[in-house]
Amino acid sequence: MTGMRIANKHVGSSKHAGSNRREASANGPLLQSLALNVVGPLAVFYGLRAAGVGLWWAVLASAVPPLVEALLTVVRERRIGMLGILVLTMVALGAALSAVTGSPRFMFAKDGWMTGIVGLAFLATLRGQPIIFRILSSVAKGDKRAELEHNWQVSPTFRHVMRLLTAVWGVGLLLDSGVRVMLAYTLPIDSVMLVTTLQYVALFVGLEIFSRRYGRNPARIALIHNEAAAVTTAA
Repeated sequence: MTGMRIANKHVGSSKHAGSNRREASANGPLLQSLALNVVGPLAVFYGLRAAGVGLWWAVLASAVPPLVEALLTVVRERRIGMLGILVLTMVALGAALSAVTGSPRFMFAKDGWMTGIVGLAFLATLRGQPIIFRILSSVAKGDKRAELEHNWQVSPTFRHVMRLLTAVWGVGLLLDSGVRVMLAYTLPIDSVMLVTTLQYVALFVGLEIFSRRYGRNPARIALIHNEAAAVTTAA
């Protein structure tokens, strides 16, 4: 009995350790994204401003960490998915717009305009395959990708979830766009980046929490699986 308890404790500890390793591995990309998309731009911008660098160059340099994050994602996935294309396109267009105009206010406002364009792009895909589904499919691999594509073909509930999430993100990004542009033209110039970044993080976290709770609802997932299984059985 003592030996059995020791063995069970050892197995439990191994499972716990394995779970911790998997959790740490899963959180790695998220921490990298937060560091390069949130902390990095703020550190670069305010560090350069403190060193006396001009506003235009500080804003332009703050785009480097998100660009690095996008490139690292491409390298990690070994292909350019929809999400990578989206991020790289935003960075490239943002840099081009910043080069065209020297207006400090416009340099901050253009992030809002870019977010608005992305929000409209999300909504424009609702008639076909919504962009949330395309992004999930582009980053999924093997059986998981096949399962996503199968669910899209056979499950009305799955298609509804993908369209609703795309619509929610599209509207959220449009709201973010309006707030960013307003703040860019009303706040003290050196406060704009900090306030708009915090506002964007709050919006992103809210959208992410909603997406996870809605998309991972057990009853909804069971319904999707039942619809997929019914079609498979009938075939």
